[in-house]
Amino acid sequence: MQETKQIKLKGANATKDFASGIGARLRGGEVFELIGDLGAGKTTFVIGLVKGANIDEPVSSPSFTIRNDYVSKKLAIAHYDFFRLSKPGELSELLNESVNESSTVSVIEWPDTIKNVLPDKHVKIEFVPQADDSRLLKLSYAKRYEYLFATKA
Repeated sequence: MQETKQIKLKGANATKDFASGIGARLRGGEVFELIGDLGAGKTTFVIGLVKGANIDEPVSSPSFTIRNDYVSKKLAIAHYDFFRLSKPGELSELLNESVNESSTVSVIEWPDTIKNVLPDKHVKIEFVPQADDSRLLKLSYAKRYEYLFATKA
């Protein structure tokens, strides 16, 4: 069963803060599918995710390298960007290894070419720009990932 939520965020800092909260709760093995147009906030989200996971490395979009890795003592975040990829080829094997590694968090931008490799239970976040310069994040995730979106009472 899929859980859904919508969250409206105003500006890049709000996106980073939201993602940082999720990053602090990562356990390893999570898979994120990020969907949105260029400039929608996907890489900004990853910046916050990495920061929240206590990884002190600069984050950049892997548009030209396909994959960037960010590593801490506890876990690794593999950040993929398949924007320039028309056929998955060998990269689908690499991604398959990543999503099955319990200490690796896989974050995939532009996942259309590798949808068949994604596990059924993953987190899907759609970034929808709003007229007031905010972003609406549409979250869809398996119940097992509820801990990522827990809010303090």
